[in-house]
Amino acid sequence: MEPIHGVHIASKLNPNYRQWLKLLHARGRKRERLFLIEGLRELNRALQANTCVRAFIFQQSTWASDEKIQKHFRPYLRRENCFVLADSLFKKLSVRENSDGIIGVADVWESSLGSFQICDDGLYLLVEHLEKPGNLGAMMRSAEATAVDGLLIADPCVDIFNPNVIRTSQGAVFGLNIAWDTAERIYNFLDGKNINMLAMTPHADLPYWDVDMTRACVVCVGNEAHGLTPLWLEKAIKVAVPMFGKSADSLNAGVVGSLCLYEARRQRRRKS
Repeated sequence: MEPIHGVHIASKLNPNYRQWLKLLHARGRKRERLFLIEGLRELNRALQANTCVRAFIFQQSTWASDEKIQKHFRPYLRRENCFVLADSLFKKLSVRENSDGIIGVADVWESSLGSFQICDDGLYLLVEHLEKPGNLGAMMRSAEATAVDGLLIADPCVDIFNPNVIRTSQGAVFGLNIAWDTAERIYNFLDGKNINMLAMTPHADLPYWDVDMTRACVVCVGNEAHGLTPLWLEKAIKVAVPMFGKSADSLNAGVVGSLCLYEARRQRRRKS
């Protein structure tokens, strides 16, 4: 088997490296139409989902000491898309403390609300105006773990291609049916369809376990500090996660979403 010859980069002035650094920021990702995928698990999931990965960047020390990772990605590597980056440069590109030593550069994709399918008895998650990449990534993991039929992102503050979203989702982002748009357009898209919209809010009397989630429904979770906007609170079924303690008056947005999605799966399993 012929050895793999990657392009070695040791200068911070290298044009490829300078382009990759831009992808750490939303403006750079938007302009270049590219994003970074760090980690062996995440990159595997991206490739399994047929994400267009244009470049593979290896940390020099990993490239020199870990032949398994070279062999693992061999089917995808060519002279023009394989790069070996000096450790000091790789660390500036990495968003992890203990990196696997591999980063992919991939094409972003557009939202596809127009082709987003609402199926009979489907289970969906909607998040509105989330501000923290970690929360969005964690909710993607919950959505993937509960096999939702789709994730809708209303008025996004964080784009799904943020490196910390990719990291905290552990690559779940690549296996989900995702669309994003304004809250108004998403509501108009859902309105009139045979689907229950459940607005999660601490200011509701109806506990989430008393809601029938065996039919098509979308669990709506709002901003970390302010919750859902009136658009959802006024038109959807208001549902709460009850608080039984003395001090906590609400839960983390990701926890709320996870509880409801798992309750939906519990109900559906019981029904079947």
